[in-house]
Amino acid sequence: MSKLFYRQFYKHNQYIRNNHDNHNKKQLFSGAIIKWKLLTIAEKVVSSNIILIPVWWILGLYRYMALFILIGAFFYEYRYRGGIQLKKPTLSVLFLLIFSSYNLIGLNFYRLATTGNLEVTADLRFLTFWYGLTFLLWYIQSYKIKVRLPVVAWSVSILVVEMLAFWIIGELIFGSRDYTPVRTIFSIFAGNADGGYEPGKGLANYLIPYRPNDVSIAQFSRWSFFFIIPEVLALVTGYIILLALDIRNSFWSGLLMSSSFFLLLISGTRSVWLVVPILIFLRFIFNKGFQQGLTALLAVIALTSWITLSFPVVTESLFEAYESQIVNVENYRADSTEVRNDIYQETLKAIPEKPIFGHWVAGSAVLKGFELGRVGTHSFILGTLAYRLGLVGTLIFLSFWISLCIWFYKTRENRPSSGYFLLALFSLVSTVMEFGEMIGCMFHMAEQLADRLAEVVRQRNELGTILSSMDEGVVAVDSELRVISLNRSAATLLKLDPAQ
Repeated sequence: MSKLFYRQFYKHNQYIRNNHDNHNKKQLFSGAIIKWKLLTIAEKVVSSNIILIPVWWILGLYRYMALFILIGAFFYEYRYRGGIQLKKPTLSVLFLLIFSSYNLIGLNFYRLATTGNLEVTADLRFLTFWYGLTFLLWYIQSYKIKVRLPVVAWSVSILVVEMLAFWIIGELIFGSRDYTPVRTIFSIFAGNADGGYEPGKGLANYLIPYRPNDVSIAQFSRWSFFFIIPEVLALVTGYIILLALDIRNSFWSGLLMSSSFFLLLISGTRSVWLVVPILIFLRFIFNKGFQQGLTALLAVIALTSWITLSFPVVTESLFEAYESQIVNVENYRADSTEVRNDIYQETLKAIPEKPIFGHWVAGSAVLKGFELGRVGTHSFILGTLAYRLGLVGTLIFLSFWISLCIWFYKTRENRPSSGYFLLALFSLVSTVMEFGEMIGCMFHMAEQLADRLAEVVRQRNELGTILSSMDEGVVAVDSELRVISLNRSAATLLKLDPAQ
């Protein structure tokens, strides 16, 4: 039964690549240009929105994108079909609606209980994003809307060219010089961020394509291009890399994959750096399994495990390579890693205090004066779900995610493998990444993160160096007279271990 499933899945995957990458490519393309008239309405909407992402960025309307697309779809249905006929909502739609409502209602109850005030603007922003996304998913599922692989691949290829051209101008020609961020058009008309850029005013209100004082690879600046924060750029380019593997044309696939991988590197997002190669390897393993059947897949896994565990030379080599990679990644931005570890440890300690319904808002700063590094942040699973929304919110979201994966599987016909690996990508990086306003209107938590982290950690290290070099014993205590730190001289006098 399992072997039959794998063979059917492999045939399905081959059908997608052969039919959509060969037959449709000949029909859809005239050289490198797509034949716009041959696209469906849905394909035109998706393609144009991908290509015009820089325009959405300049306008400052990211959070309203789903709502605008939904309004356009409703207008089209009423004009050409006389109305909208939505089918019974699937479990994924229902759970997403419940999760959004639970989040909104619970947060407002918390605000009333603690401050007695409501934040109408924040609620409207939340409604337009989450409910717009929910009803757009309902519309897509009701009308069984699908977009062919070559259309998406061509659109993201144009987007990659736009980003590379921007990078050449900004990095190579102008040297990624310092600049004053310009406000978005929406921000100018709304008047929600008067004056120059300051932390707390919202990254979505300013055009910040790169951070001059934050480096990625080869001393290049850390870029986000049109995606407001580098983490979102990393997720987008990670998906494009996986999508490129589904393109049968080897030249197109290789060029798109290598270009996207470069863009991923200059995003400086370590979690996606590590996850994408793992997903590529898993895709290779599963494709081999589809070709040879379940038996061959298990044989490959068994052979790999046997070689790894049986030969000390191989085992030590792999371990050293893995350890070296981890060290290099951590050293790349060691200050960020150190503070994130503090955040995660304090978050884990605080979750049991309110395990059922959560804390609803981020906790105190892990370092005094550093408001961006607060308990319950920098992790979607650990912070947003477990800490802020508690067990109830976590279970609701997991129900949505599982039901969405099931819907993906039930509607798998003509869907490339990159769609499934996109779900895997989000699942893996959500442990160490908070998706910001694109997920929960939390972009401001990432503002000027690298500079602030570096400054705080630098000051702490300087203080530690001064204290450790003093001959006098120094002991620091908190308000309850509990020892929180001591230098080496004090440890020697008290016969204690300063590391404890």
